[in-house]
Amino acid sequence: MTFADWLDGALPQPPTTDDLDYHVSTLFPPVRPRGYLELRYLDAQPGGGWRLPLAVLTALFGDPGTVREAYTIATPVAHRWSPAARHGLADPALAAAAAALLDLALSSMPRLELPASTHDEIRRGVRQRLAAAERRDQ
Repeated sequence: MTFADWLDGALPQPPTTDDLDYHVSTLFPPVRPRGYLELRYLDAQPGGGWRLPLAVLTALFGDPGTVREAYTIATPVAHRWSPAARHGLADPALAAAAAALLDLALSSMPRLELPASTHDEIRRGVRQRLAAAERRDQ
């Protein structure tokens, strides 16, 4: 039963605000705002794959100017939750925004002062993932 069904009377007793608080605490999206951003997928990457999303996110969030640029890129597709869930990067608008955000992250990455080999690894990983997404969409 969904919480909406419960609200619609599926059970004899209607839910309380405590029930809603508990229900919301069980939701585990990939990113949860909790006074900070809780990123729930980083440790699920194979091998050392966690470095790529961590570096991209650090590059995007590490500087107020970059955050503003990322916001500008993401705002036009911010409402596209359903297409994102259904189609991912097969949605052309989402794919364009994702590619622009990754390009922004790559251009911002030098300020992270990563070792050259790590920077190259991140750049290759981003490019490989973008190419794989493009192949899937064709």
